[in-house]
Amino acid sequence: MLRIGLTVLATRLAPLAAVLAAFLSLADSSRAVLSPHSCGWIARISGDQLNVAFPDAAANYWVAAIPVPSGGYAELTGSFPHARYMSFIDYTAATQAIDGLADVQIAPDAGSTNPYAAGADRTAARRSYTVRIAPGPVPAGARAANTVYTSNADGSKSSPPGLALVIYRVYESDRGLDVAGGVSLPQISLATAAGQRTTLPDCPDLSLPDLGLTRLLASAGAGGASPLPATGLGGRNPPAWVRYTNPVSGVLTGLLDNELTGDSLYPALAQVTKMLPSGGLFENIHVAYVTSYYTPGFGPVVAFRAKAPTTPRTFDGVATMGSGQLRYWSLCTNNALTMFYDCVRDDQVPLDSAGDYTIAISTAANRPANATAACGIAWLPAGPLPQTVLILRNMLPAPDFAGAVQRTTPGTERATMGDYYPIGRYYATVADFERTGCHP
Repeated sequence: MLRIGLTVLATRLAPLAAVLAAFLSLADSSRAVLSPHSCGWIARISGDQLNVAFPDAAANYWVAAIPVPSGGYAELTGSFPHARYMSFIDYTAATQAIDGLADVQIAPDAGSTNPYAAGADRTAARRSYTVRIAPGPVPAGARAANTVYTSNADGSKSSPPGLALVIYRVYESDRGLDVAGGVSLPQISLATAAGQRTTLPDCPDLSLPDLGLTRLLASAGAGGASPLPATGLGGRNPPAWVRYTNPVSGVLTGLLDNELTGDSLYPALAQVTKMLPSGGLFENIHVAYVTSYYTPGFGPVVAFRAKAPTTPRTFDGVATMGSGQLRYWSLCTNNALTMFYDCVRDDQVPLDSAGDYTIAISTAANRPANATAACGIAWLPAGPLPQTVLILRNMLPAPDFAGAVQRTTPGTERATMGDYYPIGRYYATVADFERTGCHP
């Protein structure tokens, strides 16, 4: 009887074992090992660690819950990474951004260089900084230099009492460098009102092996014609882009802004959600987002075309910091669990002679033969689910760049962004897209 029971159990577990074997075959046992760093940095958000809150594939986000002494402050000391961008931003317990500093807003220590200012030496050896986390609201007048506050000016958004929930971001480390941009993570010190200082001890890097879950999901999904009926659910045809305001509005857009309910139920409810507090899901105050949706019910391939904003190039260790209409932009495919499948960043997107790009999206099984950089087309995986969340990021726009996502409000996205608004088109078959040709 025991043998029969074990045989039945083995039979039932066989499919699970096969799935696990496939999962482990994609796993990468290597990991990005950093030198010991402050124990205050308790987790890293990225595709190989915690893939949550719609991160960008080119970025790493270190999270700290810092106890800020009453009447005192916390201090972060470090070196500017060799990367496209860095920042410190603090958050409420509801994951809404409160305050923060972008790299260019941080004055370097005496004798050091901030490599992020346009024209600065990106290779400077002396590149240290000191940032303070101060309890209390952002001042109505001039704010203290290099200071992040734990409450916004009107007090509507605050850190939990006695804590500062801080995220340290590094986008696109230079080629060949580690995820931290070739420098150590910032040290965290606490200073009391009486002037006593304590530096948090260092801990070994606790990054986990990359088990390949993100790659597994990105490679999944059916090939061939869509198995979904053309119900009009899942999105618009052609796709529409909506400015992100808060998570409730985002969920409502994903559920109702479609061909079936987008012109009836959605508009009135969208107006209500826009009245809710802005932010959430650890948004970056230096980035604005527009979202859209892909569903195979309209066709196995969707392609977007638009003019590409200019950005500084840094990845290959460029010696001098450049400038552009944006600091950075990217397009990512994601699922409703707030995980990304993959992203293409600005310097990975082929451009034609007019500075325009084409980005195609499909399941990996339906990837068109001409959706390659060699043919002048970027490609992103749609993943295995019937709806894919698309997120376009714009970071730190130049003051004179009128087409940035930051200049939009809900309902004005296409008019405001103009040529920079991605126009989407669904293709009924993969072959239909492949007939558009290869244009190196």
